[in-house]
Amino acid sequence: MNLLTRLNQVTAKTLFHTDFLGSYFEPIMQRIKPAWRTHWFRAQVLGHQLLRADVVQLDLCADKAWPQAIAGQHVLLMVEINGRLMTRPFSISSAPDQSHSQYPKKRVIRLTIKTHVDGAFTAKLLANITAGSYVNLSAPQGEFAVSDRVQPSTPLWFVAAGSGITPFMAMLNQLALLPQQPQNPINLVYFAKPGEHLYVDELMALQQQLNQLKVQLLIRKNGDNLADALSDCTVQSQVLVCGPGQFKQDVDRQLDAINHPLKQRQAEYFQAPVMSQTHSGEQHIQLTQRGKQTQLTLATNNSLLNGLEQQGISANFGCRIGVCHQCQCIKKSGVVRNMRTGEISQQGEQLIQLCISQAVTPLELEL
Repeated sequence: MNLLTRLNQVTAKTLFHTDFLGSYFEPIMQRIKPAWRTHWFRAQVLGHQLLRADVVQLDLCADKAWPQAIAGQHVLLMVEINGRLMTRPFSISSAPDQSHSQYPKKRVIRLTIKTHVDGAFTAKLLANITAGSYVNLSAPQGEFAVSDRVQPSTPLWFVAAGSGITPFMAMLNQLALLPQQPQNPINLVYFAKPGEHLYVDELMALQQQLNQLKVQLLIRKNGDNLADALSDCTVQSQVLVCGPGQFKQDVDRQLDAINHPLKQRQAEYFQAPVMSQTHSGEQHIQLTQRGKQTQLTLATNNSLLNGLEQQGISANFGCRIGVCHQCQCIKKSGVVRNMRTGEISQQGEQLIQLCISQAVTPLELEL
């Protein structure tokens, strides 16, 4: 932490009882700039359209200060819903330099969002935004992108399931915008349920633009399978996978069978953490929050975030599935288990994510 940041925090806490000076002036700034928030970027809602009954495309125009994204990255979208600020991560499905005929003079950010009827965020999203209103975005995040080190002769394989197509739409549109056609053979393997493939017309247009692109729109119920879809994939290929966690595991098994090297794979997958059923009991937690220490007892088969909330402790959070990192805290000592990977931590101090961590031993935590 540099001196200016530290001075900002000390001044803010001493004079205004807040973490940063900008937070104190937020209500004043919001009278001039709606949705202005410290450490976030404003974005105006240009419009939206339903791609399916459960998928909405949201078109946004961010402030000029918003950093340019790399095709494949995601952002955190913050929206005020019923008086509460809520945040979720979404992949950007448009290329950084992609023009939009409907908004020719705007830098459009396209988010493709699968809605859930019981979702606290997506189910209420459209009821809480209108064209012309403002939301907040984080800076672009993530390293899921075509590497600059990929050789022109290296085959590229984009393997998607369901809404996992979204980052690949950004990548393919970016490749189509290059001054010269890419020489890499490009294979898109896209599984979805019958009638649920997204952006089919756009994909067909991209296949016409990119001579090296081959698009496979596949349906398991029709007998399509990964073994056949990946039959031409070689050990030299660069493979990017996006979809549910089980789909990612299925792709890995197919690639392992041909000895495809792990270093030539990238993956971004989505699933709720799987709760461990093999470990029960409780662990003692020493929690330090704003200088105050609290002794707690939390169940070991629950996430730390859920356990703290059940004890009435408020902690920052966003996606609750280990993607956005808003629930990071410092583990001073003790051992935790990562609920997504099963990985066991070291004893010493480290940053952990509350939403996907379980207590294995007594812990010291600092929020």
